[in-house]
Amino acid sequence: MHDYIGKERKDNFQDDKENISDTNTLNVNEYIINEKKEDDKLDFLFDKQNELFKKQLGKNKNKMQNLYEIREPFEGYRIFMLSTALVHETIELQRETNWKWWKKESQMNNHKIQEEIIDIWHFLIQISIEAGLDSKKLVEKYIEKNQENLNRQVKGY
Repeated sequence: MHDYIGKERKDNFQDDKENISDTNTLNVNEYIINEKKEDDKLDFLFDKQNELFKKQLGKNKNKMQNLYEIREPFEGYRIFMLSTALVHETIELQRETNWKWWKKESQMNNHKIQEEIIDIWHFLIQISIEAGLDSKKLVEKYIEKNQENLNRQVKGY
């Protein structure tokens, strides 16, 4: 598992906002990443997704296989199709909640919610792979974007 060592996160966002300045911003180089692949859960998930992908391209004919057998009608077609699936899996997750405030609430099924979240992860990891992100690059990009978002909050974005 990646070990991140950086600035200590404070419990109170207001304290963070008051104490962060441009000279005190974090960057990717301030994080120490332990590269033990066998212990890295994100690497494990990417490996499992690649394994699933290879099986999909194997003996059994299926729609995911078709996505990779055809020539893309336009650049980014596969990312478009995978992101469409991701959106619909997210809608399936939403349907498992009590989002209709005008209806009588029903008990949520945590098992179904977890299944939908895993479906989302499958498509999200496949999109990441399609976009050229491996687990290490994903973490680096996440850290960069997280810092950008933090800076935006501090500046009142």
